[in-house]
Amino acid sequence: AAQMRKALGAYLAGQALDASVAFDVVLAADEAFINAVDHAGVADDVIRVLANVSANEASVEVRDGGSGFTFCRPDVRSVPDVDRPDGRGAFLMESMMDEVSVRSGRRGTSVRMVVRLPVAR
Repeated sequence: AAQMRKALGAYLAGQALDASVAFDVVLAADEAFINAVDHAGVADDVIRVLANVSANEASVEVRDGGSGFTFCRPDVRSVPDVDRPDGRGAFLMESMMDEVSVRSGRRGTSVRMVVRLPVAR
């Protein structure tokens, strides 16, 4: 996860993405990456992280080859139970990004997150 954060952060900095936006993108990607490591179920499977920055948005996608799961969209207006050992990752991703989509099935899971960028004037 540390290597992924470093590489993604370097890519985003190279794209001249605002540091606070880059921080949010890296943190959201880290949550998705850690979920893939913890839940994909295939210890030697590759987890792919793809990122793109355009004039309008920054996006990151985390893909794994695990067996899939049912994504339950959290209510970002309420705070997750801090006494639970899990359940905050999806909340963080939804809170920091403008769009979060999850495709999951027998061939794996893809979590795509997008933050819209302000229009330069």
